[in-house]
Amino acid sequence: MIKRWRLIDSGFSDAYTNMAIDEALFIEYYSGNNLPTLRIYGWRPASFSFGYFQNPEQELDLAKCHRENIPLVRRMTGGGIIFHNTELTYSLVCSKEDLKIGNVKESYRVLCSFIISAYKRLGLNPSFALSSDLSRKKPGEFSSFCFASNEEYDILIRGRKMGGNAQRRRKDVVFQHGSIPLKLDIDRALSFLKKPEFRIKDKVISLNDALEKELTFDEFRDLLIESFRQTLSVNLEIGNLNRDEKGLVNELKDRKYSTNEWNYYRIDNSVKRNIKTKSLIGLQSNQT
Repeated sequence: MIKRWRLIDSGFSDAYTNMAIDEALFIEYYSGNNLPTLRIYGWRPASFSFGYFQNPEQELDLAKCHRENIPLVRRMTGGGIIFHNTELTYSLVCSKEDLKIGNVKESYRVLCSFIISAYKRLGLNPSFALSSDLSRKKPGEFSSFCFASNEEYDILIRGRKMGGNAQRRRKDVVFQHGSIPLKLDIDRALSFLKKPEFRIKDKVISLNDALEKELTFDEFRDLLIESFRQTLSVNLEIGNLNRDEKGLVNELKDRKYSTNEWNYYRIDNSVKRNIKTKSLIGLQSNQT
């Protein structure tokens, strides 16, 4: 039997709204109110997001971000800094049973398979970073910039990392989101870092650079959706946020993701601390 999923095409939103929607989807699915969901979205204006455990004051030139009106937002997932500009972002939430997902490492292989398939349809030759590849890393080698640090089951094109993915779990519910750069303005992104790592230019690649031609957001969105449907054998039904999700998004945006308390100090001032929100206190799984 083909599994029913909901598809939400959110279009473009600001950083705080995007992260509030992702968490609202996670909360509401855990509460048993919705179908498993795939969401596709973009970012406007260009923004930085950073991992749950990162300290933005140590990593970013905050004064420069403020001068150039670049919003900052802390994700509920881990990993490194991402400059969201010309890219497509997806998020999904489901139970482990929905896609027969096993442990955390194995789940990245399953959940990213539709991205691998989409790249192959474009004529690319993607591969997963495996433990044998990572064994060649120098001890202590790590970048605070998400796309420059390889972890097992990151996606590589020509040996260079394409985007990044991160997870959060609670019991049998899995949330994952990922950034796929259509273009990369590495110089601009690095100009905001306190410790720019110029060597990362050789470690990362964008989709358009890999294709050596321009693919639009809409073209890649349509391809990715079809790849998700076929690769994971699901029936995607076009939908929107329901009333409960919309209310939760507004609360999370106003009381959490747009606040200095959350973004600088990880203090969550959301007032809806009922069973739904408490459900988020669980396993944190990171991918950079």
